[in-house]
Amino acid sequence: MATVVDKQIVEEGPRNAVVKLTGALTDANVSEVSVVKPTDFLNNDRWQVLSGFRVDAVMYSIGQGIEVVLSWNSNSPQQIAPLAGRGKIDATGDGGFLPNTLLTGYDGSINLVTTGFQAGTTQNFTIFLRLVKLYAPTGR
Repeated sequence: MATVVDKQIVEEGPRNAVVKLTGALTDANVSEVSVVKPTDFLNNDRWQVLSGFRVDAVMYSIGQGIEVVLSWNSNSPQQIAPLAGRGKIDATGDGGFLPNTLLTGYDGSINLVTTGFQAGTTQNFTIFLRLVKLYAPTGR
C-alpha cells in the first residue's frame, strides 16, 4: 500500500466552504502537494475571479510522531499552521488566516506536507478546514 492523501469538499456555498483532508502514510512522508485549489470550487461572483481562501478554522487529528504543515502555494510557500496531535484552531474572531496574495507565484492553492514518518509504521491524519472564498477583480 502506498501513501495516500484524499480530499472531500464537505460543504460549498457562495462564500464559505468546508474541506476534509485525510491521509494514510504507509511508506513515506507526503511531499508538498496542493490539496485545495481554487479550481476545485465554483466561482460565485461573475465580476471577479476566485483567487484563494481565508482559513477561519482548522480541526485536526494527526498520528503520533508526524507533523502536517499547511501553507499557501507560492515560490516561497507561506505557512498557515504546523499541526501535530489533536486540536482545533479557531481564528474567526481574529479575521482568520489570510494569505499574502502579493507573493511571487501565489496561485490561491493550499499545500500540505508531512514530516516525521518512520519506516515500518502506518500514520494517519484527518483535517477539516473551514474556509472563506477570496475574490479578485478579473484580469488580476
